[in-house]
Amino acid sequence: MISPRLSSLRAPGPSGRRRWSASWLSAALGACLLWAGQAQAAPNPQLTGLEDVRLITNVGLSVPPVPFSCQASTAQIRRYLRAAAESAQEALQAYGHFNARIERSISERADCRDPALHIDAGPVTRVESVEIDLPTEILAFDSLRQFVEENRPQVGDPLDQAAYDSLRDGLLSRVKRLGYLDARFTRRLIRVDPATRSAGIALALQPGPRYRFGEVSIEQSILRPQLAQRLTGVEPGAPYTSRDLLAMNQNLTGTEYFQSVSVRPKLDERVGLKVPVEIATRRNPRTSYELRVGYATDTGPNVGAQVKRRFVNDRGHRWGAKTEISAIEQSLQTSYTMPRRSDPLAERYDIYARVDREDNNSIVTLSSTVGVQWVRETAQWTQALFTEYLLDRTRYGDDPAESNGFAILGGRLGYSGLDDPLFPTQGAVFDVSLQGAAEPLASAASFLRSRVFLGGYYSLGRWVFAGRGEAGMIATDDFDRMPRSLRFFTGGDRSVRGYDYESLSPRNEAGVRIGGKYLLAGSLEAMHPIVGDDWYLAGFVDSGNAYTNPDLAELKTGAGIGVRWRSPVGIIRVDVAQPLDGTDGLPRLHLGLGAAF
Repeated sequence: MISPRLSSLRAPGPSGRRRWSASWLSAALGACLLWAGQAQAAPNPQLTGLEDVRLITNVGLSVPPVPFSCQASTAQIRRYLRAAAESAQEALQAYGHFNARIERSISERADCRDPALHIDAGPVTRVESVEIDLPTEILAFDSLRQFVEENRPQVGDPLDQAAYDSLRDGLLSRVKRLGYLDARFTRRLIRVDPATRSAGIALALQPGPRYRFGEVSIEQSILRPQLAQRLTGVEPGAPYTSRDLLAMNQNLTGTEYFQSVSVRPKLDERVGLKVPVEIATRRNPRTSYELRVGYATDTGPNVGAQVKRRFVNDRGHRWGAKTEISAIEQSLQTSYTMPRRSDPLAERYDIYARVDREDNNSIVTLSSTVGVQWVRETAQWTQALFTEYLLDRTRYGDDPAESNGFAILGGRLGYSGLDDPLFPTQGAVFDVSLQGAAEPLASAASFLRSRVFLGGYYSLGRWVFAGRGEAGMIATDDFDRMPRSLRFFTGGDRSVRGYDYESLSPRNEAGVRIGGKYLLAGSLEAMHPIVGDDWYLAGFVDSGNAYTNPDLAELKTGAGIGVRWRSPVGIIRVDVAQPLDGTDGLPRLHLGLGAAF
């Protein structure tokens, strides 16, 4: 078996240079020392004959630095040349050149004699056979099978030790990360026949038994031990994988109970095919406070405040309250969250209450809501069931205010599969909700309300395309009693740009917008970078409306251009949109933070 050596690669110098200084840094340092001590020049090793940049680089990094001065004897130089030629030969073999011819000589110059190697790399050795023997249980893992398929040397390829090493080491590390901690190669070799310039590669892996997670000890003083254990997301006895070790860290960090989490497998203490795990944590402050000041073209200047109690008791309960105030909308809400004991990472129960006031388009609404909900959240899906009581008091224009109450039951299903939540370029989102009330059950009217939203991003080259569609419907025999917060309005920064906030809806006889029973809206947008990968120019078309009679539906359309800045906190959006309804409406400026959906 021949096992060539591959030196660590660095960026090569200009390609095509036939005379190359192999160790200029060492030579320069040696020259400085000799000048300081003896005022003598240092030899400069010469490498000629090679044209392949990879070979030039690897040979240059393999040849040892010159350990003597220009006054060295011929015997010293010849001993160095023998060692340098051997190192060069090994470096060439790493790339399949086993028939290289190396001529050693001494190059004379006025004040020095330089060791020189002239190298003819010769023909390359090619792979003739590849044998990779893996047990069926290993090939059952898609990630391992794909890794082998993508990195397996092909018959006829030039022999490349770096590729072989990458396959060998990558395969072993991946198998161990899947819990086969005693995995080893029973066969790993490269056979080379320089006469026929052919090579055979053979790898045989014995994975051994698969380990499982043993006892998981968590150093923390916030939660009950059983709850903390379930928050890791991994049960003792589950197959050991490095991915689950990372998941433990992410799961505990994502709960907001802990400021930092360190997960350490105790591999030296594994017993009975079980690996104990030790987790050290640092708790977050119990309470956090937040104050915000901002501006939105829909609602104008706004301020907000929030207080959050990250942990109320050792059962992991949380409490929070926040308020948001603008000229158009004011809200105050609070919630108390209880993780479900059997699955605290994914499921929770919320008790919530909120008060909202809105004064816009000659409609003044004051509403209050109390309710409870069950929520289940996984990596991409959200499911929720809720029941709440809504008390709504609304005045449309100069009409008298009317108060109505509703006992509402509803549910929601959502999906988010975007590649980047801050700046998505690929993926889709989906959200559907259904809620209703029955007049005999403490409600002013019976109704059923549904809403569907679908959006997606698609990248093509450097272009990013986005599209969204939204539809809604209310089924009721007494629309006049429907609460304003459940009626449909559109227009504004996140719906139909070019129109004022919630300005698209049916009007009553007095010309006051009263909201619609139906909603239909959509948008198409294209973005392209204009400065690096952080600034984008966008063009878009939005269309939609809210209406009461489907037969008289008239969609309003706005179009415009905008600029997107990929900031550290998300997308900053600046749009100018022109309404295309045949009126003399002026272009409208829209500002926004975050992705369009």
